[in-house]
Amino acid sequence: MTRFGLALFLAILTAVQLPARRPPASCGTHRDTAREALSLHRASTRLRLQAKAMSATAAAVPAPAPSADIGDIAVVGDGEGVVSRLNPFNLNRKTLTFTPARNGYRYQLSDFASSGISTTNSQMIEGLDDDDSREVRLPFSFPFFGKSYVSVHVNSDGNLTFGEADGVTGERSLGRLLAGPPRIAGLFTDLDPSRSRNGVRVASGSERFVVAWPEVPLYQDVGTGAPQSFEIALYPDGRIEISFAAVTAEEAVVGIAPGGLQGETSVVAFTQPSDREFTAAVAERFSRSSGIDIVLAAQRFYQTHDDAYDYLVFFNALGISASSDAVAYELTVRSSRRGIGDDEPVDIGAQFGSPRRLQAVMNMGPLSQYPRDPYAVVPSRAVAGDTTMSVLAHEAGHLFLAYASVADPARPGARPMLGRQLAHWAFTFNSEASVLEGNRIQDRGPAVTPRFLTTGTVEAYAPLDQYLMGFLPPSEVPLTFLVENATVSANSGPARGRSFDGRRRDVAVGELVNTVGRRVPDHTVSQKEFRFAFILIAPEGQQPSADQVAQVERYRAEFENYFAQAASNRATASTRLRRALRVSAFPAAGLLSGARTTISVAASAPVPAALPLLLRTRNGVAAAPSAVTIPAGSREASFEVAARQTGVEVLVIEPGDPAYETVTVRLQVSQPQSLRLEVVSGDRQRPAAGFLPAPVVFRLTDANDLPYSGVTLRAAVTGGGRVESITARTDEKGLASFRWAPGADGINLLTVTLDGASNAPAATATVAGPPVVVASAVVNAASYEPGITPGALATIFGVNLSGGVTAAATRLPLPTDLGGVQVLLDGIPAPLHFVSDRQINFLVPSSQPAGTVNLAVQSPAGMSATARVPVVAIQPGIFFDAVSGVGAVRENSGYLEIYCTGLGPLVTERDVRVTFGALTVPAVFAGYSSAGLGLQQVNVPLPAGLPAQTTLRLTVSGRGSNEVIIQNFGDRLRNP
Repeated sequence: MTRFGLALFLAILTAVQLPARRPPASCGTHRDTAREALSLHRASTRLRLQAKAMSATAAAVPAPAPSADIGDIAVVGDGEGVVSRLNPFNLNRKTLTFTPARNGYRYQLSDFASSGISTTNSQMIEGLDDDDSREVRLPFSFPFFGKSYVSVHVNSDGNLTFGEADGVTGERSLGRLLAGPPRIAGLFTDLDPSRSRNGVRVASGSERFVVAWPEVPLYQDVGTGAPQSFEIALYPDGRIEISFAAVTAEEAVVGIAPGGLQGETSVVAFTQPSDREFTAAVAERFSRSSGIDIVLAAQRFYQTHDDAYDYLVFFNALGISASSDAVAYELTVRSSRRGIGDDEPVDIGAQFGSPRRLQAVMNMGPLSQYPRDPYAVVPSRAVAGDTTMSVLAHEAGHLFLAYASVADPARPGARPMLGRQLAHWAFTFNSEASVLEGNRIQDRGPAVTPRFLTTGTVEAYAPLDQYLMGFLPPSEVPLTFLVENATVSANSGPARGRSFDGRRRDVAVGELVNTVGRRVPDHTVSQKEFRFAFILIAPEGQQPSADQVAQVERYRAEFENYFAQAASNRATASTRLRRALRVSAFPAAGLLSGARTTISVAASAPVPAALPLLLRTRNGVAAAPSAVTIPAGSREASFEVAARQTGVEVLVIEPGDPAYETVTVRLQVSQPQSLRLEVVSGDRQRPAAGFLPAPVVFRLTDANDLPYSGVTLRAAVTGGGRVESITARTDEKGLASFRWAPGADGINLLTVTLDGASNAPAATATVAGPPVVVASAVVNAASYEPGITPGALATIFGVNLSGGVTAAATRLPLPTDLGGVQVLLDGIPAPLHFVSDRQINFLVPSSQPAGTVNLAVQSPAGMSATARVPVVAIQPGIFFDAVSGVGAVRENSGYLEIYCTGLGPLVTERDVRVTFGALTVPAVFAGYSSAGLGLQQVNVPLPAGLPAQTTLRLTVSGRGSNEVIIQNFGDRLRNP
């Protein structure tokens, strides 16, 4: 065991002093709340099963009786694990080791191994207080998630961070671990080194760097909390050891994370061995106190209720907090939305008991923390001014918010519009008093100090919120701003009357869209009618009191009005308990212009009496019958809808029996050429005698990802193969499948398109095999002219080019291998931009001689045959949009910048002429736009009198380029 001398490589560089105070209760929502809840549910289930197995002589416990609804409030009992000790700490006298692997880390749990740190071979970090931090110099460069660090921040609350300190007074949660700086959480909990005789200690040597918390107590407002003893050891090779000598904390998080919500989080049980390699955060949350197993509570609800709700809203009559330091939290269990900042698809609703409908679960915590008046301020949220209604709206909004942010050019990966846990608007963002935090901020002008003043909090869903929720078009979102380099923390909760300074940065919705992408589905077809079930958890076998039920009932009834007003009457919340009607087109679907489609409506069980359904259309875009009936003893009825014109139809299905829900669906009527067709499964199968093992499945959608059902697709094959049927109709998910038997030829393709439609989309599947390259499909990346040019970008079109890999370069210099794919020019690998099965973009080396070159593609599936490709000294090409023909050009201060390639590596402006229609103008610049990428640029002064649309082409040393269109520059151009 290594002993550390007194000559320590320890340098205390900075100090961050923060007041020792308890934070106000906040929201516990973060990006991975659902994963955390599932992890706690599994741990609780294991403990419960172990307890049953150990109690062999115990009498059998009967299953809890189904709870009865009280009006429109559902009641769930707390028995059979709904309330349990969720995941007590179980790593005492153990050492947890994280070992670097090829792409991440592996973990291993072993018997306790102390570093031998003591008061004689270590140094105490002087003055480290409660909620405090110090930066300490490392004796070696330490690699962590792909970066190397020479110093580390030792934070009092049992963790180390890299790049920035984190001594914030706030929740010590999984969300903070994920969203904050890169972090090693040894025992991330509320510790107070100021009350420890030995403090936090550091031992630094060339072979190991150790930080120890020997008998550091938990924070207590009065007196001294229970002591906790553990340590973190770092090694030069990137290994991390966390050793637990004596831990009794009731709440803690243990693990490692790259920070900034990078990658996919893994919530694990460290006592369960794993051979996985973890490429991002891996952590376990421990909770010794009793809590609500929200997953099991949802499952209990669905034992007696239909899958008819978008949200489940839980209160409890047991006094149990949602989580430590949190009033409430939301779990997103289903979402496929894009352009909201958190685009990772989620579909875990089935684990909560919902086969297909549920989107979010809200744990509102104990009923006792809320005043009876829905609009009275919640005491623990008094600073923000939250009421029960605004807390409900806040948690409901987390299905969409707040994850989107513009970028910070000075800090790649930063999200300057976001604050706590990167799931709430920043204190320094003018959120227009959103219920998702931030503030309404008054800019008093640069002459006033402090310049900014907060004037409003938690009032409604702001216009930007409503855009991200799918209620509002981007054109109706006004300009707002955030404050950079502010004199207050962006992670603070909302508060009125706070003054601060900083630099204003305007934020337009267009900049946000450019950063996170277009909102999909957009406001025209997104869901705007949501169903909420209000549920009260009470002692098993007991009815909650009439007062408790009345309190929840008042919240339920009032929330319908509040939600509508908060959403500017663009969306609704229905909160009554109802039976489900499953509509095949819910919440939105597509319909081809001039076509018909069939929509089905199904109850969850056969209806005892005939159930009439009234059908209403609002916009005249599509026609439906006025009514349809589900016959007695049946579950389902169907009807046809006919498209009249392009646009969006709103169809309302209202049951004659009010015990069932009213359903609203949106139907997008589109022309065939605006749709998208893609292969979703069965591509690249290994060829076999006869039909492939699995069918090839195609999906027909549009720009909003809406499925188009009842559309006939037609297949065509090359390579001498055949299909079982040349046509197939799409189902309610827009899916259609084909059985395909490939032929014996080298190039086997199955191409599918819309039957009988011109200019319709097409999609192509192939079989697995080595890359197929032909010389005529190796082209200038801008003009698509055959041949390549030294120093230029080139494209290869082909089949099986990458063996199923799709990858793009993310750094300079460009790699010569992407996912195991290489382009070989006379056997020498060329730099790669992008690889996929159908297309490769690469950079031709400037040293490549003119003439011909032997080109081959190597992929994980094998090597292509060699193609003899011409190498042309000059082959100018202008990048352009293939659909419109519009060139990649932009106006800049009276000059036109033309983006191109193939001009030759030694080109200058003297070699280039630019022709607008019939007018030729000499260039003032010609060369590379960016070093090492192959992208070239020509600048030319813009002549007066150009029409609104004209053509443009280049001539380089007598060699002409492709011709492109430029438009909308005419009224902005000036004489050179």
